[in-house]
Amino acid sequence: MRLFTLTRLVTAEGRRASGRLIGMAGGIAVGVALLLLLLGGYDGVTSRSERLSWPSLSHGESTELRDPAAAAPTDESVLAATNLEHFDGQEIIRVDIVATPDSTVVVPGVGRPPAAGTYHASPALIALIEANPTDTLGSRYGTRAGVIDTAGLAGPDSLVVVTGTTTENLRGPSVGMVGSVFLSGNVWSVTEFRGVSYPNSNYRALTIIGAIAILLPVLILVGIVTRLGAATRAERFAALRLIGATPRRVAAIAATEAGVTSLVGALTGVALAWLLIPVAALVEMEDGRFFRADLTVPPSTVLIVVAGVVAGCTAVAGWRTSRARIGPLGGSRERTERRPSALGVVPLIAGVVVLLGATTAALRHGPLPRTDQVLIAGFLLLLVGLIAAGPVLTYWISRVAARRAHRTAGVIAMNRIQQHPRATFRAVSGLVAAVFLVSFFSAGITTLAEEPPTEDSEYLSSSTLVAWFSPPPPDDANAVASNITAVAAAAARIARTDGVTATAIGSSHPETGAVFTAADAARVGLSNHDSASHIQVTGSAFGDGSLVTRPATAPGTTPRTLLVATDGTTHSVERARTAILGSELRLQSPTMTQADHESARSRTWADRYANLGHLAVLVATLISAVSLAVSSIAAILDRKRVLGLLRLMGMPVSTVRRVIVAEAALPLATVFALCVGLGILTAWFIVAGLTEGRRTINWLPPSYYLILATSLVLAATAVLATFRTARTSTTIEATRIG
Repeated sequence: MRLFTLTRLVTAEGRRASGRLIGMAGGIAVGVALLLLLLGGYDGVTSRSERLSWPSLSHGESTELRDPAAAAPTDESVLAATNLEHFDGQEIIRVDIVATPDSTVVVPGVGRPPAAGTYHASPALIALIEANPTDTLGSRYGTRAGVIDTAGLAGPDSLVVVTGTTTENLRGPSVGMVGSVFLSGNVWSVTEFRGVSYPNSNYRALTIIGAIAILLPVLILVGIVTRLGAATRAERFAALRLIGATPRRVAAIAATEAGVTSLVGALTGVALAWLLIPVAALVEMEDGRFFRADLTVPPSTVLIVVAGVVAGCTAVAGWRTSRARIGPLGGSRERTERRPSALGVVPLIAGVVVLLGATTAALRHGPLPRTDQVLIAGFLLLLVGLIAAGPVLTYWISRVAARRAHRTAGVIAMNRIQQHPRATFRAVSGLVAAVFLVSFFSAGITTLAEEPPTEDSEYLSSSTLVAWFSPPPPDDANAVASNITAVAAAAARIARTDGVTATAIGSSHPETGAVFTAADAARVGLSNHDSASHIQVTGSAFGDGSLVTRPATAPGTTPRTLLVATDGTTHSVERARTAILGSELRLQSPTMTQADHESARSRTWADRYANLGHLAVLVATLISAVSLAVSSIAAILDRKRVLGLLRLMGMPVSTVRRVIVAEAALPLATVFALCVGLGILTAWFIVAGLTEGRRTINWLPPSYYLILATSLVLAATAVLATFRTARTSTTIEATRIG
């Protein structure tokens, strides 16, 4: 008889056998879909970062110019400067370029540089320009000449504009942060624009650690579903051995069954991943969504994943069957597992030691070489160690619990756990991993927490704009004089802008901050408690912390900052901002309100990964619940003969249920506190180690405890869902004595 025909007759006959195969294929489909989305997301983060970081200019073939006024573009190079602008709480990346008419330099997403007075903008920015009056936004850039395509944009929400200008009007310097990219604002001579896959090693480490963490519950799920119905298969294989089938033939049948089932599941997973790409693209990172193309895996990668899954499942099934040495009576007996060795806890201890060592060295400001890679290795060791140590700890605790057990359910459950510690722990391994990952990601996300700004009289009004000037050369008297005149004239023009209520020019203070006259301070809402003729202002939008005012002597002659008070409407604020940007003032930093300043300060590099952290928590929690339900049902099906015999001897079904609960509760209770503690501690290791102690984790928010409680509720629900299987699989009619 042909192998495929024999396999179909042996493994797929009957409703329950078909359900088992469907369950295996479904679990593999979910695993493959998540794996493909994970691979696509990893590549998407890389390409997204390259498209996000090209405006920083320093990553390509470029040279920073010390004297931009003396430089000129050539056909092979352009002059460029990147600035950060704001509009109604949103950040806009502006790249100003000076190019010759025959320039050969290619601008990402644009092509040839735009001519002076024209601009190319992202679709999202074009929509924003068209939705608002021209004098609030559109007039900042000139005449639209085209649209930036996806090659120059991080995502569909990106607000980017590339403008053509002249050397005289090239804006700079201005500094700022957009996402994870630092915009120096200096003028560069660029021959090739190019981004980087990761702004620094911290981002790469976080991405790899996140990918490993999400991959773990996926692998656990695939491993669990491939063992579904192992005892039933063993019975059928024993029957084959009884009629003369060789062990090799039986192993070939098992491998064929696993290969065909995994192929169906893998192909279904490919289709499922393709359907989920639009949903996954909605996840925001770096303040924007992904393009769908970012999450699409190349066909070659899909083929490798499918082939790898099918080959792996086939090989493992054949190897397990050969190693089981099923004889003519092998399907009717449970074999006691080999007692787990204490060596199983070594990887866990090693992982903690590696993480602790790397973090300690970083805190002492003597970081180890390639600290990011050391932390990744330690994290991987700890994850593997957690799964490897589970059966060992479960076995130790079950021995203690067995001596204290007095009820029937406890005695049966504890003794079976001692005989099968690996199988028992495997059933809850998905939930164990979820508890660790939920704690890890939830603690890591707390590092982005910032105190909200205080709304009181010591803060500038949120409708007041602050513009800092670039000081002229101090040894050039003519430049200083012309600068004073230009600032005064610009302030007068800006004061006439519709919606502007007052302007105030602050002069440089010898120490820090700016000095205003009492009259100017009163017009823009600065407090003057001492009724001094001049006040010095520091803090708030002038720096960090509360706004501080104190009496000062008469100001110097160099204008330092301009405050522009508005009537508070969005159009008035943005109209005034556009007027400032359209003036000839040389700005040192982006023109911002206090709200803009607080928003930019609170968006840290950790904040950029917050949504991915929340997504990882969700994935880990859901997969753990599915894994626990599948593994619990599989354990019941594998032991239905033993449980059925107990039912024949008079054991009530309620006792069987208590046995099931005890077998699920003990391994989870054994490592629950360990997983919570290790998750939080590992998050601190990673955060402190990557930042050399500049950042740490905070108290976990109430949402963490809610998520943890939800995980336990899902686990309880998964166990309760197995009660029906336990009842129907252990009836007198269903019990067969071999």
